[in-house]
Amino acid sequence: MWALLAAAASAAYFLLSATDEEPLPPIVLAWAAMCLGAAALAVLGWTGLLSMTASTGSVHFLGHRVSWLAPVLGLALISSVIGYVAGIGAARRLGAKLASFAGMAEVLFAIGFAWLLLGQLPSPVQFAGGAFILAGVVLVRVDELRPPPAPARKPARSGARVLELAGRSYGGE
Repeated sequence: MWALLAAAASAAYFLLSATDEEPLPPIVLAWAAMCLGAAALAVLGWTGLLSMTASTGSVHFLGHRVSWLAPVLGLALISSVIGYVAGIGAARRLGAKLASFAGMAEVLFAIGFAWLLLGQLPSPVQFAGGAFILAGVVLVRVDELRPPPAPARKPARSGARVLELAGRSYGGE
């Protein structure tokens, strides 16, 4: 259920961010998405469907004790605001279809950084999933590079039928 909801939200994000009709500035779209996400998390926490706890004590961050505001602001500004604004700008340039598949590269980079920085070797299933994502991006890009199909030609009308239709439009029989 969560994966289906995440897929629907992702599709809505790419469709809304790639539209050319009177586009909203990326910062407005990012703000609206974050407000919607915060409201959804608040409802889930309030109903008990999602266990939530919070503390305002100091935390260890990069080897130092700092206020809880430092990592919260870092997460909010760097990973959310900048990420959303850059992603929306990119989606407008790439189009919804290619941007949605290129956005899946986030998963590949997360696995790569976990492997590089934390020593978490991806499993064979994760490698296969990454290969499928890369293949999907390549196939979408190849599809976008193909020229559009020529419009279908309508069959020519016979001369008698054309004259009959012309006569009706000018008050004839």
